Amino acid sequence: MGVRMKFYLIVAKGKYRGMPIPIEVDLFVIGSGTICQLRAVHPELGAQHCALVMRGRKVFLRDLNSGHPTILNGEVLPGSEEWPVHRGDQLSVGPLSFKITFNEKQLSQRDLEEWALKALDEDMGPKKSALQEISDAFEDAEKEHDHAADAAAAIINKMQAQKGIVRGRLRIGREGPVTVVRVNDIYLVEDAELMHLKKEMHDNLDLPNLRVLIDLKNVRRMSTAAAKLFGELSSWLKVRGSNMAICRLRPELSGMLSDLQTVFNFKIYQDKSLAMSAKW
Repeated sequence: MGVRMKFYLIVAKGKYRGMPIPIEVDLFVIGSGTICQLRAVHPELGAQHCALVMRGRKVFLRDLNSGHPTILNGEVLPGSEEWPVHRGDQLSVGPLSFKITFNEKQLSQRDLEEWALKALDEDMGPKKSALQEISDAFEDAEKEHDHAADAAAAIINKMQAQKGIVRGRLRIGREGPVTVVRVNDIYLVEDAELMHLKKEMHDNLDLPNLRVLIDLKNVRRMSTAAAKLFGELSSWLKVRGSNMAICRLRPELSGMLSDLQTVFNFKIYQDKSLAMSAKW
């Protein structure tokens, strides 16, 4: 059997900010009732408000239909529904606010508290998009550096940027004038996963006049909602003066997206090198 993932809620605000709460059971209930593993009495908390459910190495958040909202990353979960959660997600339940995170290492209590505070501090201030990070790496590589070590580090950073910057489910890189976005997920089916994917696309591709190639090599299964997401992404990019194409789509999935090509005006190529050299 594999090592069980260490799963934590980190208190994100209030006098206990930075306190890590380990989740060591398969069903962890939050609310004001006495049976809850995490209990707080507050008028905005239901008796059994929500639950975190662990299945293997995956964690899901379930709203328990208490009449009070369960908020994940600013979105209210539908009553009684269960959604997957990911490292870095923000959970708000009544007055309580947490960051969800994981750690596979066994840490002492002091190290655990320092790690939890660092995990919260990573969220402070604006973050660069993948494209901005790539652009900065390219610009730094072109500068003159006073020390050989700095010049070497800049070249290495540029090489890493060319391979791509990982943002959640995406690996985003620049190959000449083309921004290549590889989707790393195998299954694009669950609504919650699609919501995260859409946000990651928008957060990292919000620049004008791009040529964006979506590489779907890894995707084995896709829902009609996922197909529509890519069509709508094409329209969203078009407003910014950008064009989009898709490559390496499995034949069994091509039908869903082919039907949307004329509606949303994007191209599909079976071969990546052909897509890179084509005009679109």
